[in-house]
Amino acid sequence: MDALLHSLLIFALAAIPSAILCRVVITLRIVDAPTEARKMQKLPVPTAGGLAVALSAGLAAAVDVELHRHGYNGAMIVAGLGGIAVLAVGLADDILKLRARVKFGLIVAAAIGMAALGLRADAMGFWPGAVIGLPLVVAIAGSVFWLVVVINAVNFMDGANGLAMGMACIAALGLAACGAAIGADHITLASLALAGGLAGFLVWNVRGLLYVGDAGALFTGAVLAGLGLELVRLRPDLLFVPAILLLPFLSDVLLTLAWRGKHGKPLWVAHLDHVYQIAIKAGLKHTQVAGVHAVWALNAAVVAVGAALVGGYAPLIAFVSLLAISTWVHWRVRRAGVANGLVGADIL
Repeated sequence: MDALLHSLLIFALAAIPSAILCRVVITLRIVDAPTEARKMQKLPVPTAGGLAVALSAGLAAAVDVELHRHGYNGAMIVAGLGGIAVLAVGLADDILKLRARVKFGLIVAAAIGMAALGLRADAMGFWPGAVIGLPLVVAIAGSVFWLVVVINAVNFMDGANGLAMGMACIAALGLAACGAAIGADHITLASLALAGGLAGFLVWNVRGLLYVGDAGALFTGAVLAGLGLELVRLRPDLLFVPAILLLPFLSDVLLTLAWRGKHGKPLWVAHLDHVYQIAIKAGLKHTQVAGVHAVWALNAAVVAVGAALVGGYAPLIAFVSLLAISTWVHWRVRRAGVANGLVGADIL
């Protein structure tokens, strides 16, 4: 009971200030205008809500550390610093509209810094008895790849009210539970703080009154990816657990890119081919699409926590099973989208 109350306190310490600070962010007049064809809103909407999420999550974590005097964990600090670094990149893009290559290069640089400072998986456990230690260079390269993919995947999915940050909030809660399952209190603390910050933001975002912006999406992706690496560093046998938690992001983005590559479409051109975008073009409301994705994220989180508790072959079996289901669902939706003319031309 004490652990539950403690968790609720951390969550509330982030959620309440976040909801309040989001109102302040709205007054900053940083807006996301529908000036590009890929934008799915009709009117300019205040953005950069990620500032409130990051500040509130950091505040909640700091307050808890000071109250309980258990010290700041190095991995938690690196995840936070990496998140702040990409938040700055996203904020610059929200305001100044950076070139895509410049933005991507800065994200890669931040990921390299995070991995070099110790936030990396030094071993990979595919199944019991198959734990492989990685040379430093390989560990850093693999961790950078994971960070960059997740950071961009979260950002790419941030295109409907309540969708991406709702899934991220659920993934963070699942990661907190996984951290508790293996006794990694710092993962639980940081994940709960992030989840609380996102929950406060969602109060505004679900109604379409505030966007998290590239700043918030990149920050959220960096922290989730970084804490996932920390989970694997501590327990290499749970290699597939972070991937299960983030599968709702990864499956849509990677399967969409695979489909575009198969059909000779450029991968770096803006488009409206994501499954959630097809659903919205089919006439579903943002809340309906976000709700379906929230259920998928909740299922992934429950499976991930269960796999972390059971261990053994469970993470591998759970990941392969959910990936197969996700691939089938995405194939059906995309095929229907193509048949009904909902998979449009690229946006130049």
